[in-house]
Amino acid sequence: MAGMGETIFLACVGILTLLTAGMLLSVDQIEQNEYGLVFNWVTKKIRNEVYHGGTHFIGAWNTFVTFPATVQTIEFSDRLGHNAMPLHTRTKEGLALHLSISFQYKLNPDDLPKLYALTNDQYNQLYIRLARDQLLEAAAEYEGPQYWQERQTIGAHMRGLVDASLKKSYASLWGLQLLIIDLPDQFEDSITKTQVQKQTIMTKENEQVSTGIRADTEVLTADFDRQIRVVQAGADANFSLVTKLAKAEAQKRRINAESAMLGYVRDKLKLTAGGVVQYQQLNAYANLPNANFLANVLGATPVLGVGAQAAPSVAVGLMNHGRQVQNMTAWPAESDVDQTLKMATQALNQPVDDASHSSSQRAPKSANAFLATHAAGKPHF
Repeated sequence: MAGMGETIFLACVGILTLLTAGMLLSVDQIEQNEYGLVFNWVTKKIRNEVYHGGTHFIGAWNTFVTFPATVQTIEFSDRLGHNAMPLHTRTKEGLALHLSISFQYKLNPDDLPKLYALTNDQYNQLYIRLARDQLLEAAAEYEGPQYWQERQTIGAHMRGLVDASLKKSYASLWGLQLLIIDLPDQFEDSITKTQVQKQTIMTKENEQVSTGIRADTEVLTADFDRQIRVVQAGADANFSLVTKLAKAEAQKRRINAESAMLGYVRDKLKLTAGGVVQYQQLNAYANLPNANFLANVLGATPVLGVGAQAAPSVAVGLMNHGRQVQNMTAWPAESDVDQTLKMATQALNQPVDDASHSSSQRAPKSANAFLATHAAGKPHF
């Protein structure tokens, strides 16, 4: 009985060990940047289910065949890390052409079972071969100068051909770059000179355009200046016209005011026509810049001084006579006023002895003040 129990225990341990080993062999993992297909070691078959990063239970005797989930690059060049050698072909006119090109592709995860059935895990070599064929075909369709002038167009054409070919093989193109376009040195030198000449021609044409623009600008500036001068001249003319009209209107109003004033004075002072004329004459003398005279001193001869003061003896006599007149209770009659105006006029018309006047003091009152005082009915000195 003891031997049978030991046998049963060892059998159980063996079964558990086999089950544990089977469980460990049934689990596998994939990196986060990879896709995986389940491959059976015994049947050599691939399941159609596609797995993405992580640990998965796939059963015993199975393992993962992995594919990249990121963008992959293929480069035709002689640089370090390249995938293939540069492409050598000829242009449309037969010139030797050497191209360095790189492109990026990404696998379609849903089509991975089909891709494995087509290439196993050698898909990268398939894509190199497909891309080389398409690039050489496209490169031979263009002439040498076009690689200088239409590089972007050529790149777009190559990109379209490679993308169409990759899609047939369960991948998609992400980008394509023309790295180096190498033509014969002699041809490149001639192309360079041609491009320099074209740039020179373009520069000259731009200079001509800029010269034309500057000339047009100067014409516009001159026209605007002319318009400004015309407007300014019109404004000046209008200013002169308005100013002269205003002065004429002011003169007219002044004359009307003086006429009204003379009428008022003649009416109030009861002046004759001759007295009005004499009043205007005295008023004209009053407006002289440096004319001095004495008037309205009864019994004294009026004295006119131009730029000088009357003799002291005359002034004293006039002042004494004026004090006597202050005591008068009545103003002289109209005939006395006219006589006084006549005497003042005669005195103003007589020559003045400059030697008798040594002072430059101005007379305190004028004929206007005299007449104003006369109109008020008071004597004035």
